[in-house]
Amino acid sequence: MTNDELKSKLEADFKDQVQSVVVTAQKELVITATVAQYLSLCKQLRDKSGYEMNHLSSLTAVDYPKENKITVVSHLWSYKNCFQLTVKVDVDRGNSSIPTLFGIWASANWFEREVFDLYGVVFEGHPNLRRIMMPDDYQKFPLRKDFADDGFIVKPS
Repeated sequence: MTNDELKSKLEADFKDQVQSVVVTAQKELVITATVAQYLSLCKQLRDKSGYEMNHLSSLTAVDYPKENKITVVSHLWSYKNCFQLTVKVDVDRGNSSIPTLFGIWASANWFEREVFDLYGVVFEGHPNLRRIMMPDDYQKFPLRKDFADDGFIVKPS
C-alpha cells in the first residue's frame, strides 16, 4: 500500500478522530489528533485490521513557546504491514497533560518518563511517572526552549 493509499484509508476510517492526515515531503505519514481522541486512536491503530501498529518505536516532544504548546510525537510501526505512522498531539504548555500509552505499548514507559522529565508533560495513568534523568526535586524542564541555566548544569571546561 502506498502512503497516498494509506492516507485515504486513514481519513476514511478515522475521519471523526483525527484533525489531519498528511504525507510530508520526506514521504512520512503524519496524523494530527486531539488529546481527547489520542488514546482511542492509538488503541484502534494497534487493534484494527489493516493497521496492526504493534510497536511504539519512539515518543518525544517539541516545544513551541510562541504558540504556547508542546507537541507530543509518537512513531508507530506495523511489523505485519511494514509501514510507519507518526501521531502528533498538541498540549497546552501551562497544562501539559495527556493520557499514557503504557497500557497499549509497554515501550511507552521510559519514553514518557523522559518527556515528563525534560518537557514537563504529565502522562495521566502512567504507572511510574517520575524523573528519569534529573534529580527528583528538580523543578525545571531542560528541553523547554525558555529554560534558563540556573547553575545546576555544569559545563565542561
